[in-house]
Amino acid sequence: GMKKYLLLAMLLIPALSWAQSEWEIPDFEKKQSVEDTKGESTRKAKKAILPRYNVGAVPEIDGKVEWEETFSVPNTDAETLYNRTLEAMSLLIKGKQQTGRSRISAVNKQEKIIAANMEEEMVFATSSFAKDFTHFRYSIIAECKDNAVNVKLCRMTYKYDVGRPEEESYTAEELITDKQAINKKGTKMFRLNGKFRMKTIDRKDELFSFFKSRITSPAE
Repeated sequence: GMKKYLLLAMLLIPALSWAQSEWEIPDFEKKQSVEDTKGESTRKAKKAILPRYNVGAVPEIDGKVEWEETFSVPNTDAETLYNRTLEAMSLLIKGKQQTGRSRISAVNKQEKIIAANMEEEMVFATSSFAKDFTHFRYSIIAECKDNAVNVKLCRMTYKYDVGRPEEESYTAEELITDKQAINKKGTKMFRLNGKFRMKTIDRKDELFSFFKSRITSPAE
């Protein structure tokens, strides 16, 4: 809306004409611009990709983005692990970033499999003007056996600019894979893709560590 255009207009005003206006650059922006003038070397370093986001960080199985981890829990039967996993899923669905559409979509008590479809708000940045966020949808499939639980994250999609005329939907395959997000030399991430790629990898790590702690050492 209007706020967005105002912000864009402000970003286009050359710094010199700011002197007479009441607008101020927030402190963190100031710091950044000071550092940026130090020379080429710091600028290059800033653009380097951290290893955890680099080539290979987003695995594809049969052309689809998918992460999976197996949590080993010695001397624990499948039934116990199934119940722990179900409880962990239920907790996750009540999380504050969920949009209200997340739910356990299927369970197979015989095979000890639980599947959930999640939709949550993934926030990139907030300011007093606006919040830059996407709705992130994904599936979790957990398979419980004696002494181990396998957890898969798959079928990831994003809805961006939610509720606006320019609302867009993307799949993880279109947006965050090595091929889509990183230049050919493997030295830089494209801006929009990189933003989604980094946030998704961060969220994946959070989800796996949440399941690990709930499944391997549940609260009694």
